[in-house]
Amino acid sequence: MRKRRGKFIAGHGSLHPGASLAKMRGMPRVRARCRGFSLVELLVVIGIAVILLSIFVPYVAKLRETENRARCAENLRTILSGLQNYAHVNHDVLPRVVYDPAHNPDGYCAYTGAASPDPFAADSQVRPNDVTASLWLLVRAGLAQPALFVCPSGSQSLDPASPSDWRRRSNFSGPRYLGYSYASPFSSAPGYTLNDYLPADFAVMADKNPGKSAFGSDVTAPAYSDPPADLARGNSNNHGRAGQNVLYADGHVAFQTTPYCGVGRGLLRDNIYTALMQKPLQKGQTTPAERNGVIGRDTGPAWERDSYLVPTEQD
Repeated sequence: MRKRRGKFIAGHGSLHPGASLAKMRGMPRVRARCRGFSLVELLVVIGIAVILLSIFVPYVAKLRETENRARCAENLRTILSGLQNYAHVNHDVLPRVVYDPAHNPDGYCAYTGAASPDPFAADSQVRPNDVTASLWLLVRAGLAQPALFVCPSGSQSLDPASPSDWRRRSNFSGPRYLGYSYASPFSSAPGYTLNDYLPADFAVMADKNPGKSAFGSDVTAPAYSDPPADLARGNSNNHGRAGQNVLYADGHVAFQTTPYCGVGRGLLRDNIYTALMQKPLQKGQTTPAERNGVIGRDTGPAWERDSYLVPTEQD
């Protein structure tokens, strides 16, 4: 290649530098354009995201609650095995600590004397008629673990007691560690006995009793004939008042959408979260069919087939 000043001689299409620059000056310039979202496009994207979330989030929540209900029901079935094993070696009677028929024949208490080494000792800090200490007897006997008493959908947490102390304790550490209620074994009603021979539709345990929050401004629980929205006030808080898992005496567990799911027929069924009456029926008295029931620590099951599941959320 021979080089001259200002020109390249050789190679096809070689141009004079000056001419090339001149031509380039005359050509249109191509600019790279970076175009962002317009406001309208951004709002459309946000709207689509909101719609997708409104569909996806409730679906995930429903799926999770369905799973939690199944786990909750399995907890109760496992506890049932402990109840049956306990009854087998205790004359067919379900767990119950000391009963005081003289001073407190129908009431109950809860969460007393957790650190006491023996709930039946004369100097025990566990008070008579303690319904939660009665349930803890399953833990003391090695028939159930504290984790079983926590509903997966509830706000409770695992009892902090060390596994090495479970059999040396007498009660749950407090209400936040128990997510279920138990048929009160304390009643002076004629014929009432919490044993292994109860009728199939007798409610032995269920998600925790909502207590006085179920009453609203009324003095009684919702009536069985109330609209579904009002009846929901009487359901457990564990599953968002949608209903409760109930363990029945025949061993099956069912999710019930009303507290009127105890002994009875049709709509006239026992409210499992209330005692039928303030005082037990006397021998020979008939069971009133339409009664909302009462609630409180100073009352207990009012007749031999009255499920009164305690403790409540307020205990």
